[in-house]
Amino acid sequence: MSHHSSSSPATTRNLSNSIPVGEGPRGIAINDDGSRVFVCNYISGNVSVINTRNRKVIRTIAVERYPQNIVLAHGGKRAYVTNYGSSSVSVIDTETYAVGNVTVGRHPRGIVVSRDGKHVYVTVRQDKEWLAIIDTRTYAVSRVRGLPSPSISVDISQDDSRLYISSTNSPGGPYQDALTVISSKTFKVISIIKTEQYPSAVTVSPDGSKVYIVGMDARKLTVLDTRSSIVRHFDFVTCEGKVVFGERNAYAVDQTRKEVVEVSTTTHEIVRRVPIPGAFDPYDMVLDKHNHAYISDYQKDEVHSVDLA
Repeated sequence: MSHHSSSSPATTRNLSNSIPVGEGPRGIAINDDGSRVFVCNYISGNVSVINTRNRKVIRTIAVERYPQNIVLAHGGKRAYVTNYGSSSVSVIDTETYAVGNVTVGRHPRGIVVSRDGKHVYVTVRQDKEWLAIIDTRTYAVSRVRGLPSPSISVDISQDDSRLYISSTNSPGGPYQDALTVISSKTFKVISIIKTEQYPSAVTVSPDGSKVYIVGMDARKLTVLDTRSSIVRHFDFVTCEGKVVFGERNAYAVDQTRKEVVEVSTTTHEIVRRVPIPGAFDPYDMVLDKHNHAYISDYQKDEVHSVDLA
């Protein structure tokens, strides 16, 4: 009995909450069963694969310059990485770790895969072409011209019919901070919604009823109700990474206070703050099915693991 009680807390304590990865970890993704976490190492130009059971990096995959964001698709069999410094998207086979690179346009950043798996949408900043589309069967690339301003982040509606693209420009520039809603069939603009300053990340809620846009510089959260088209703004945190959804609420990284904030999906107020132990410059996060968070730390070259249950 005494042996039992002494051994189990010790094992928990021995598991460090931080996992060393490559240099400058930014975008992060997790597979469906929560067994693998993939993180883009912006400075070292590679992707670390973490086995979450023993919290070890089991593979480091070379991609191209300044990998920024990563998404998993096709049941976790493929990872797509935007290489901000190489005008490309790396396509990783997550079983063999083979890599192919697809040229998409200057400064690719935001990325989303359609829910049917047929297309990858990438925000680029090239000559008035702010969106590139990769056909996942042929890897042919097409581009959308004539969007109102330089794109940052993109997400897609649950039925694949609409793309939500955040865009910004330097202060005093000709463009505005906005969310542009376009048809994924015709690529015509459906609406342009003003957001708060520097909309860094766009996320569609799991039920498709809301779109969350983080205004990083304004420390505001813009919430679009997709059915009524009503837009509301809420006080928020400085956050460059994405909003992620748990069972009931949404979560994001507060980069300034080095905490995970839990946001009510009904009132959109911050209902809880959880410190990220050892964090220095937390950037982006993912959540597994048990409300366990993994957070990339850009300056510490680590991924922190925090239990939010």
